Formats: sequence, C-alpha cells, structure tokens
Amino acid sequence: MANGEIEAHRQGRNPLVSGIEKLEGGKTIGEIWNERQALAGQTVTFRGEVVKRPPPRIMGRNWIHLRDGTTGEGDIGELTVTTSASPEVGSTILVSGTVFIDRDFGYGYRYDLLIEDASITIE
Repeated sequence: MANGEIEAHRQGRNPLVSGIEKLEGGKTIGEIWNERQALAGQTVTFRGEVVKRPPPRIMGRNWIHLRDGTTGEGDIGELTVTTSASPEVGSTILVSGTVFIDRDFGYGYRYDLLIEDASITIE
C-alpha cells in the first residue's frame, strides 16, 4: 500500500469488507502485514476482495488492491498485488505471490508491503 493509501485508510475513505473466510493453510491480510519482515521473499496465499483496480498494465502489470476485513499493525487492512490477471472490483479471489517489502519504483510508487507476480483464482 502506498503511503497516501495508508492515510486514506486511517481517515476511513477506503471501503470496508467483511465475511471473507481465511484460506485454509493461508494467511489473512492482517497477518501478512504483521509478519511482513519474516515473510519477505516468501510465497504467501490468501483470500481477499478486490476493492480497487487502477487502469491495466501500469509498468507492464496490473495492480489490484485487496481487503479481507482484517487489519495489521497501524490499522492497515489493504494489500496491493501485482498480477497479469484482471479481476473485477467486488470479486473474491485467491492469491498466491511473493512478499516484497520497502519497494520503491519511483514516480510515487512506493510500497511498504507488496505481493508481486501473483497468480489469482476468481471464486
């Protein structure tokens, strides 16, 4: 999540999501935020609802924003994922991808936590 998105979440401008069941053997978004240092470089799987999908193919990939109703430290409950898939906003999806922390792509694209090159299954 970019720094501006963190502030938007704290100010309550991001959509609330509930009723997303934790994937058996997977993580919640809150757990991924809390464990991000230990998870860096590892593959995680989780379930979430697509709450935002910017225009496709920014920097050669799709960037989707997910929530599952859980929050991590700092009350952050949204996670950004890069993928070649293009799920619709409102879709519940299963995600498997690699955890990266402190990613700075320049031009305002800075992420404290990012799941990259994710494979996605739409439920």
